[in-house]
Amino acid sequence: MKKTLLLSIFLLSACGGSNSDGSSKETYSSCQITASSALLASDMTKDLSQCWNASGNGYESQEDALQWCRQTVENYIASTYIVGHDVQFIAKSTYCAN
Repeated sequence: MKKTLLLSIFLLSACGGSNSDGSSKETYSSCQITASSALLASDMTKDLSQCWNASGNGYESQEDALQWCRQTVENYIASTYIVGHDVQFIAKSTYCAN
């Protein structure tokens, strides 16, 4: 059975305008894994490199951003590992750095 603990943290910049990457400060534009309890260092490194940009203009609602981010991370863990592990993620107002 896969065990995945997802901890969400939201980071939304000051209201109004755009971030330096062109994303809106008023929406959640990406989801990124920030911590991993993977046993292998290579798996942890892979997890920490994961970041997904939201489609369109992102999510205005914190609840919608959380739901999308959680589902995206759960799909990643389920499709990548036979046995899941704990991860933490953050929904941000900026795009992924790439």
